[in-house]
Amino acid sequence: MRLLYVIHYPVFGGPHNEALRLAPALSERGWETIVLLPDEPGNAADRLVAGGVEVVRGPLHRIRAGVDPRLHLRFALRFAPEVASIRRLLRERQIDLVLIGGLLNPHAGIAGVLEKVPVVWQVVDTRAPRLLRRAFMPLVSRFADTVMFNGRSLIRSHVPDGILDIPYAVYPAPVDTSRFEGNVDVRREVRESLGVPEQGSLIGTVANLNPQKGLEYFIQAAAMIHAAEPDTWFAVVGAYHETHQGYARGLEAAARQSGIPRPQFIFTGDRDDVERFYPAMDVKLITSVGRSEGTTTTAAEAMACGVPVVATDVGAVSEVVDEGVTGFLVSPEDASAIAERTLMLVRDPELRAEMGAAGRKRAVEQFDVNVCVERYVRTFEVARRRHRLRIRPVATPRELRA
Repeated sequence: MRLLYVIHYPVFGGPHNEALRLAPALSERGWETIVLLPDEPGNAADRLVAGGVEVVRGPLHRIRAGVDPRLHLRFALRFAPEVASIRRLLRERQIDLVLIGGLLNPHAGIAGVLEKVPVVWQVVDTRAPRLLRRAFMPLVSRFADTVMFNGRSLIRSHVPDGILDIPYAVYPAPVDTSRFEGNVDVRREVRESLGVPEQGSLIGTVANLNPQKGLEYFIQAAAMIHAAEPDTWFAVVGAYHETHQGYARGLEAAARQSGIPRPQFIFTGDRDDVERFYPAMDVKLITSVGRSEGTTTTAAEAMACGVPVVATDVGAVSEVVDEGVTGFLVSPEDASAIAERTLMLVRDPELRAEMGAAGRKRAVEQFDVNVCVERYVRTFEVARRRHRLRIRPVATPRELRA
């Protein structure tokens, strides 16, 4: 069976990470993964190929948040040719199922329907404005055979009454807990490479440098933490896309003006070995702003490495971070609350260890890739069965019972 995973973003993020982690487990269950990406600058293709995932690249525009009418005109003019291109790909590669990673780009959904290929549509976050989310959901219901929501709270935020007329599943971010785990040797090596002394504290985040991650609040909280505990280092592990260069420059300027000595605030840039950075951290922060997340992969990854998480309560993050058990949840855009909870953990090694152990246990039991993949396979089977019934004018009683 061949799965085409269509992702309209060229910079490595949640859907790409999901494809990378799931591909080997899906292969063991008879599904070959092919990822379609836009032919634009970005690190996603290289990361996926290095991980053994086949990537196809081509023109693939997406709805943009900007107000420049040229962006929207380009999207509209290229829409039909890009749907036709995806249709050709479905035929040439004999694709058995289309998986769409994101709400707002229906190209592959339309192509799947026209080529009579089952479609699974993922709702991955709450980034789109409420009115746009709810306007797109009827399209999802029209073109998809099943829907996957990256957290239960995303159902409520996308569907007014919480009732869908097509099958759906809720999925967490999958984590390879054999790869993401605490390791004292790795901790020492990474901290030495960053210049963090043995007795110093390292507060980190793993996030691409874009506005939805709210990294300005990470820097504001870092300044407060450093003022209270000067032997604290900070690391931002993540890449940025050319469209967010201004935001990245602003973050670097804010870090310089924070009062934190320059060696103690580190931007690592893009890394393909983020699993090595989590064990080096004492606390992992997630500072995303109001409407930008699903369950967020980085929370589960940090927990798998035994690192407590302080996160803003956005999207479906609360479905991963168990308040007071594996970390703390605070209101978005509240740097003081982030700093207060982080300092509580910095000053209490026993609490850190207790929350870290609870996080590791939760990650292994609920978010491990071998647990998550079963949900995907079941969803694919439901989609294929429903698709067969939809394209046939009359279903047999036996098919309806299945």
